[in-house]
Amino acid sequence: MSDELPNFVLETYAKAVKLNLMEWLAANPLPSICEPKLDGIRIFLFKSGDKLVISSKHGAIYTPKSSPKVFGYVPEFTHAPHRMILDGEYVSTEGVFLFDVIQIDDRDMRNTALSERKKILREILYGTGLEVPYRLTKTAEEIAVFRDDEIRKGGEGIIVKNPVSTYGQPNSWLKLKRFDTIDCFIIDYEETPEMKRTGIPRSWYVGVYDDAGQQVNLGKVGAFVERVDPRQVKKGSVVEIRIQQVTEDVKLRGAFILRVRHDKTPDECLISQL
Repeated sequence: MSDELPNFVLETYAKAVKLNLMEWLAANPLPSICEPKLDGIRIFLFKSGDKLVISSKHGAIYTPKSSPKVFGYVPEFTHAPHRMILDGEYVSTEGVFLFDVIQIDDRDMRNTALSERKKILREILYGTGLEVPYRLTKTAEEIAVFRDDEIRKGGEGIIVKNPVSTYGQPNSWLKLKRFDTIDCFIIDYEETPEMKRTGIPRSWYVGVYDDAGQQVNLGKVGAFVERVDPRQVKKGSVVEIRIQQVTEDVKLRGAFILRVRHDKTPDECLISQL
């Protein structure tokens, strides 16, 4: 069964889109649910009786025995059903945080409105400290204030959600980040004089996939923040890139690498981000 869990996560997990806020609100009328955007690994928590298992979308399996550090943040579920599947993130420095309910005993919760799922999740997680805090916002201005507050506190931004949406409903979750960023994969590297001298690339060609699944080359990136190790930036790696502008011929301008994303795969890097 544990071998099937990562596939279930990968096939099931709901995704947030990057759109202009007003464009998103046109299809998702106010009020909205706003949550802090966590910088972690997407996980599902599975409970069956007294047994707990956490699976990431990319195949990692965590159990209390194999990963005591991970479960050291997870207290007993005194108000939990016999069986359940919860959606959340694992942040290595802070622990497990949960923001949605997928299944309760034999009941599939995915067709239940988010506002109802949130009520059920709060009952389950009462007193555990695992629930991702959220706010119901009634105007676009309130959403912007919430985003700015999270960024001021050092966060990445927020996720805005339609409270009447079903789980996985297309375009019902919106990602509002602090920078104009895009996730790309490394297509190839440029053989610069420095690379010939050291053997370590420092300039890369990056790309995304278009709606037809074709690779789109977005040009070269040769700058990165200090914490990025260029030895980890390899062909096929996913990197988060901060950009100033996208040119008319679809190239990134003023781009530099913020981090290598080990939690994402190239097929998740789509041109729709632009």
